[in-house]
Amino acid sequence: MRRFKKTIGMLAASLLVTGLIAAPAVAGADEPALPIYLALGDSWAAGEGATDPATEGYVPQLFAALQRDLDCLPATSDNAADGCKHLSLINLGRSGDAEHPGVTAPIVAAEQLPTALALLGERNQDANPRNNVEVITLHVGGNDVTGPAIAACIEGFNEGCIVTLITEMATLQADLRNVVGQLREAAGPDTIIVLGTYASPVPYCYLGGIPGADQLGAVVLEGTPDGSLDGIHDVVRRVAAEYDAEVAEVFGHLGDGDFVGGSDCLHPTSAGYDHVTGAFRAAIGS
Repeated sequence: MRRFKKTIGMLAASLLVTGLIAAPAVAGADEPALPIYLALGDSWAAGEGATDPATEGYVPQLFAALQRDLDCLPATSDNAADGCKHLSLINLGRSGDAEHPGVTAPIVAAEQLPTALALLGERNQDANPRNNVEVITLHVGGNDVTGPAIAACIEGFNEGCIVTLITEMATLQADLRNVVGQLREAAGPDTIIVLGTYASPVPYCYLGGIPGADQLGAVVLEGTPDGSLDGIHDVVRRVAAEYDAEVAEVFGHLGDGDFVGGSDCLHPTSAGYDHVTGAFRAAIGS
């Protein structure tokens, strides 16, 4: 577990940057920059499915927890354990819509990573440790693999299905390495990076009525029980280990009432995001 306490001084001004797609604000000459929690990813990072994504998605919930629990005052201060109430949030995660496809790892690299790297270069590579990006979360992978996997495997685990799964997981691994590797290099060794995993919504949506769909959903996420085929989460865990990142283990923690369901076979409800928040907090130690 990455060191959770940082030597960050008392800060004089407050800045809060929120929204599904937010660009980092640059502090003015007389305005001290504040530490940041930076979120990247897909519609789960954006909180789609929550009643109010701006407050009930896991990113804003985790942000509130970090403000309470992330020790970012000087260790010699009597208030060193009083949280990080001046922490600010930049959430680059977004949902797909009619004009924008769902976010994949290559889309993160093209759309979100340039903003993230510019921010990290400005904050984490300057001489001031008090303005650093302290925590980065990344939630991506579901859109990369799920569509091709369902198309190839919905009729059974035949040769075409197996080849598709192997190919898609290898592609995801390369794409995820590209993103996480650049984030780690720019952030430096002390920044907390957490990669998100998913829970399967298949049993709670229309796909659950298709024979074998539940099992397919589990394999796509967790791989085969005998380890012969990787799932998305195997890839996430492997890449996280390579770049000294943590993993928020979500699979198995959401159930009935935690997904939107019906025609939506992707997104948690507000209650579901409570569990996702818990997984990220556990990964960080918050």
